[in-house]
Amino acid sequence: MYALLDLVLIDLYECDHESLLDAGKIREGMIGAAKLMGAEVVGHSFHTFKPWGVSGTVTIAESHLAVHTWPEYGFAAVTFETCGQRMDHRRAYRHLIEFFGSKSPKITLQKRGFMDSSERE
Repeated sequence: MYALLDLVLIDLYECDHESLLDAGKIREGMIGAAKLMGAEVVGHSFHTFKPWGVSGTVTIAESHLAVHTWPEYGFAAVTFETCGQRMDHRRAYRHLIEFFGSKSPKITLQKRGFMDSSERE
């Protein structure tokens, strides 16, 4: 059996307030995370909410990364959904923990789309 997709949920609590505000900086941090994990970046889209908060995605050849920030709570929710065996999620989420200055991160890994190798034939 193998999984078609890896889903990594990253809850970043007690983040640096300023790191949660600037869509341009967050975009660069997320693109940096994608590259650190070994992904091929093919696009991105980010939006700043009023009065604050950012949502964005980085599209990668292997699927996507997403981020949503709540500066008023010092919180960022990040998701990696990737396929392929070569992704180094640890490098990417360590980068984002430091990038957002999270003092209390929580990482959850889930495998999706389990397949039996005989189903490929």
